[in-house]
Amino acid sequence: MKKVFTLAALGLLTAASFSAQAQAPITVDGQITATEAVASGYQLVGRRLGASPATRGFGDAGLLSVYAAADANNLYFFVAGTLQVNADVLQNSIQMFIDRPGVDGVPIGTALPLPAAATAPAVNTSFEKMGAKLDLAADIAIAVSRNDVAGQAKVDGVVYTPTTATAVVATSLPGGAPLNITTGAAYNTPATLAAPFGGFANASVAYRTSANLSSNPGYNGGAAASIGNAPANGFEIRVSRTAMGIPTAGGQLRIFVVQNNQDGGFLSSDFIPQGGFVSSTTNAGANPDFTSAAFPGTQAATLNVTATGLTVITSTKSAAIANALKFNVFPNPAAGAATVSYTVPGQQEVSVEVFNALGQRVRSLASGRQGGLQQQNLSDLASGAYFVKLQVGGQSTSQKLIVQ
Repeated sequence: MKKVFTLAALGLLTAASFSAQAQAPITVDGQITATEAVASGYQLVGRRLGASPATRGFGDAGLLSVYAAADANNLYFFVAGTLQVNADVLQNSIQMFIDRPGVDGVPIGTALPLPAAATAPAVNTSFEKMGAKLDLAADIAIAVSRNDVAGQAKVDGVVYTPTTATAVVATSLPGGAPLNITTGAAYNTPATLAAPFGGFANASVAYRTSANLSSNPGYNGGAAASIGNAPANGFEIRVSRTAMGIPTAGGQLRIFVVQNNQDGGFLSSDFIPQGGFVSSTTNAGANPDFTSAAFPGTQAATLNVTATGLTVITSTKSAAIANALKFNVFPNPAAGAATVSYTVPGQQEVSVEVFNALGQRVRSLASGRQGGLQQQNLSDLASGAYFVKLQVGGQSTSQKLIVQ
């Protein structure tokens, strides 16, 4: 993530109390077990809450939760969820977008460029029509999607630069048989791949289906506290740290997972993380703008990768701080001007700063000791997405602002 805003970089997030260490006890087979969801294995990144399978946008199909893990050699991801199956043929797709440390991707708030094919004639991938605006600077993404053969699935990959994208169907590579969605047998890519797809080299991918989402072992009756818990079936990925260009010492990596249709042109109601967004039964539709006020909060998760593991960064504390300080930015979206309002307990050192989507500070609204109700005027900003950071004493929080 080069010159890209991250909440963690501004000190707005707190690390979860768990981390992955040493050799991760993980088998890539399309299911997560209780022995894999441990301190040295998978860590929960987020859940898809609030809607029963019967009322989700794509019906009794979709996402439950996302996990991540790391060891000295690999990164691991597990998406608990189920895609629709008709006559044993998989429908639609699950996509994971990744923002790697030190790699320039598509700037936050910029529509993803539609990819060219890696081969001729054009390959058909689930990224073909995916032009959404994301809350992370995606530079690479991977998906499981339909391949029109009963009991099978294909693996799609795409590589983004700030202005271009190139896609490939991984099953066209010499990596073995297509995914078996019944057994969860892994698909393994070659040890080396030609540019620009080197990040997918020496990877292992699996998907294990269920009859529908409500019969996925991880559904657990839809209970908020346990939805997506192990055991669960879904989409599992192992990628090489070396191939992905992750520094030996680690770095911050961001991810976002969506359920999309077959060509990427129509997103369902399911995505993880949900930031401050309240779960909806309405599909996100064609090319949604996840940086807009329609999707409050930050729809991206930050993973702090170390030399031998990772820690999941959460925004729970930031939200609690915002509530305690009565922090608000309004109107939002704004047309030319907005007001930043907050309340300072007692007398404390306060700073209010505004950052653009590249993480560059563009305005300082307050700096010094304050107390009680405060309001700052914000104007003359160009159209786009911004983040207003409030720091009171040792506490920090932020809100996203859209200027039209």
